[in-house]
Parts: sequence; C-alpha cells; structure tokens
Amino acid sequence: MTRWLFLIHRYLGMAVGAVISLWCLSGFVMMYEQYPELDDNERLAGLERLNLTDCCRLPAGVSNINVDSFRLEMMAGTPVLRLMAGRRQQVIDLHQGEHLSEFGAVDARFVANTAATEYGLQGVPRLVDVRERDQWTVYASYHPHRPLFHFAMEDRAGTEFYVSSTSGEVVQMTTSRQRFLNWMGAVIHWLYPTALRQHTGVWLQVVIWLTIVSLFLTVVGVYIGLKQFKTRRNGSRSPYRGWALWHHYAGLVFGLFALTWLTSGLFSVSPFGALEGRNFNAEMQRLRGGAMSVDDASAFVRALSGSQIPSSTVRLDVSMVEGHLYAVALDEDAQRLRLNAGTLIAEKLSAGFFARVANILRPDVPVTEASWLTEDDAYYFSHHEKRRFPVFRIRYGDGERFYLDSVTGEIAHAVDRDRRWSRWIFHALHRGDFSALVRSRPIWDLMMWPLMLGVSICALTGTWLGFRRLAKAVRRHLHRARWLNWRQRPRSREAKGFSISTLQ
Repeated sequence: MTRWLFLIHRYLGMAVGAVISLWCLSGFVMMYEQYPELDDNERLAGLERLNLTDCCRLPAGVSNINVDSFRLEMMAGTPVLRLMAGRRQQVIDLHQGEHLSEFGAVDARFVANTAATEYGLQGVPRLVDVRERDQWTVYASYHPHRPLFHFAMEDRAGTEFYVSSTSGEVVQMTTSRQRFLNWMGAVIHWLYPTALRQHTGVWLQVVIWLTIVSLFLTVVGVYIGLKQFKTRRNGSRSPYRGWALWHHYAGLVFGLFALTWLTSGLFSVSPFGALEGRNFNAEMQRLRGGAMSVDDASAFVRALSGSQIPSSTVRLDVSMVEGHLYAVALDEDAQRLRLNAGTLIAEKLSAGFFARVANILRPDVPVTEASWLTEDDAYYFSHHEKRRFPVFRIRYGDGERFYLDSVTGEIAHAVDRDRRWSRWIFHALHRGDFSALVRSRPIWDLMMWPLMLGVSICALTGTWLGFRRLAKAVRRHLHRARWLNWRQRPRSREAKGFSISTLQ
C-alpha cells in the first residue's frame, strides 16, 4: 500500500501539480488586484446631472406589471425611466414618451461619449466591435445586456468599456493594468478562460473535481511526509536531498495550510449545493408590504412636474417599504438623501420603523438582539467589498442575522446557518478574514505572505520534481528506442561484402 501511495503521489503530482502551483502564485496577485467589475458607485460617477426640464411623457400602452423598483436618470442627454423586475428592465424615454427596447451602434456611441466625458477620460471612444462575451463580460449577470458594444479609449490607462444593447447602460469598464494583472490573477485562480467559463455547468464541475483530486494528492503527500520523517542512523530526519528535501519539509510545515486553502476554495463554489444558503425573498416581500406596479411608477413620474430635487442628483431610486413609496436621490459621489415620494422633501426613517421591523421580517421567530451597528462585526464587514455604516442589526433565536440600511430601511445583508458556516470556512480560512484586527493592513499582508510562500514552495518543488522525473523517463525511453532501432536496422549486401573483404 505504501508503494502504491508513493506512485499515486508522484504521478498525480505530475498531472495536477502545475495547476496547484498556478493557484498559489495567482493568489499573490489577487491579494492586491480584484476581478474588474463596475459597481453601482462607479456607475453613478458616469451619469449626468438629472435634468427634468420638459419632463415627463409616458407611452400610452405601459403594461401594468409588477416591478421591484424603478429609477430615473439621464442617458445621453435624455431623462429615462428604468423599470426593474428581477434581471429584466424596461426603459422609457421621458422626453419622447416611448419605449426603448433596443439600442443600436449610434445610440451606443452617444452613451459612450457622455460616459467618457463624465468619467473625465481623454479622447473620443472608438467602437472596437459588438460581441456576445469576452474575458471581462463572461458573468451570467451580463446575459440580459448581450450583445455588448465594446469601446476603447486612446488614453494612457488603456480604458475599455461596454455598453448594453438592451438597456443603453455602461455595464463594465477595465484598464490595461487590470486586464494584465487579472490574466495573472483571477483568470488563472478561478479557471476563468472564456472558452471554459461561458459554460457554467462544465466550469463548475471542472473546478469541483480538480479541487477534489488536488485535496487527495495533498492528503497523500502529508501522510508520506509524516511517514518519512524519522531519525536515521546518519542523524538525518529526512531521506531526501536537494529539491526533494525542500519539498519534504515544506510539505510537513505547510501541508495543513494547503489542505485548508483547497478545502475552503472548494466550498466557495458551493459544491453539490453545500453551504449555498437560502434566498430571503419572503422577508424582502414582507418588508415591502405590498407589490409595486408600473402604475405606481407612472403616478410618481407625472407628479414630478415642477418638483424640486437636489441639484447634485444624478439618479432617483424609488422603492417601497411598509407599503409606502420612497425615493433616494444619489449624486456622483454616491451620497444618498432619502425623500418623501409624494413631496420630494427630505425625510428620515422613524425610530418606530426600526423598533417594529424585526417582527415584520420574521413574525414567528423570537428576537435576541436589535441594535445599531457602527463598525464591523463577525458577519458584516469591509475587506475587498466596502460596507455602509451604520446599519440596524437584528439577531434571531435560530442564529439568523439581518442588517438593514439606515437610509432606505432595506436589507443590506442577511446571514442564515449555511452562510454562517461559509463565512468561517471561506472568508476566514481562505481569505484570512478572521477579525477586524487581522484584516487591518499591514497585519493581514504579514500573515498571508509567509503562509502563501510556504505553500507555493511546496507546490513548485513537487511540480519540478515530477516534471524532472518525467523528463528523465522520456529521455531514457528515447535513448532505448534509438538503440533498439540501430540494432534492428537491416544491412545492405554491399556493406556486408565490404566488411568481409576488409577483414580478409
């Protein structure tokens, strides 16, 4: 059995050792450069000031469907109404009073020129092509926007961005630095080449089974390392020399961390549904207190005539809490002001709302705590993602937690049993998010670098040993093949005659 384990570790290491090594090295890049994604705050920076002059006209045949929310913003100099229902979006031109169901190249150029100006980019956007997907738009969240108009700027940063053909929004933006570093970071670490990642089911199975095989390889390696670690007659604790010695000791010291990162990385994709958690649609519906329809949006838009909104507003977001509409005015710096939806006068949520919201969300579950949170706690914290504070935290008897936004009153974050496990298995063990102290820089860097270097040395030395042995085996095989070929090649009669006469 021991001999078989040695052989399995050796040849399996040749097969997946390079992948594990690339996972380790790309992790260093991901510590400092995340996969590019245009978040809501960055979208706000690319919008014009909201101008409701000569507004607003609505089309006659607006279908009365339920919507989750709606918003008003400018699109290439024109105010538009965006009706949001899940991932679907209806866009209405409020100047012409007509539906905008698709956007062509001319429309996309207007949007791109406006966005370039608002973002302060130098030059004129150049339409590169129209594409379904590429390396930076491979997520499923871009499906409702395909195909995408791909624009490039002739600036020093090498900025490129993508405009949706269905909503007319800028949905992604990258720079040459982000693209270069992510080819060495997230694309390798997450196995994200477009050819694989666009097939989500296949990609998921590749990640799951490749990680399981890597875990098996590491477990076998740790077992062999411990078995081989013993005192010998010459005083050595290891039978190896050179690269093999480095691999042996690195595996003994950092093998556990390799197992930890592989396991936590596996659970990050919720294999076979593990730690996937539930959605919180029921709680969100109870908090809304009713369904919001297109009629509500129409009534709000018609009431805007002559209304005054803050001059710095670039977008008005409208939603519902406890059966009442409210609006939030946002400026280009993502500063928010809650407004009464009827009068557009600034108003704050009452203390009474937060006193009763726990029973609104889950009326049949006892509450153990309801209080304001002004800094990170164990489940709501900032690291790679910035969180808003303060939030109202509610803890229930079954351990579930809800965090409510102080401005809108909506659910900012929620944690059930599975997500609590995921928080410690993935965020803590994989990313080092144990506590606020550990997350603080440079403590986090000083903790992660030695551990990642140790695991990287273990993976790289093992990969090098495997390929070196493979290269020797190939050379030996080729040498034997050449020797056999020389022994078995036929000789001509002339050569034989020449040989006999020479001997005579």
